Amino acid sequence: MDEYIVQGPVALQQGAHMRIVDGLEQVIYVWEGAVWITQEGDREDYLRRAGEWFRLDRNGTTVVCAIGKASLTVAAPAREPSAWNRFWSGLFAASARPTSAAL
Repeated sequence: MDEYIVQGPVALQQGAHMRIVDGLEQVIYVWEGAVWITQEGDREDYLRRAGEWFRLDRNGTTVVCAIGKASLTVAAPAREPSAWNRFWSGLFAASARPTSAAL
């Protein structure tokens, strides 16, 4: 799945918190250190270390807490362009026409 960076890289000191609101399908990539992730309405908490990631599976508030110094990036899935955007980009896209150099 293609993704785009929403926020990052984010450096968090030990005990620092980051809040994500309504982040369904966003991904937290941990580059350095470790973080504790708590999602609203989820009975479980999640520990992710450097090199690991976590995809948010619900909306609501998510709290990411640094366990020691941590560095992370938050990314969201790239959405398919709407039919309207595809229509307009098709109208203004360069047409492929053979040139005399191609003949």
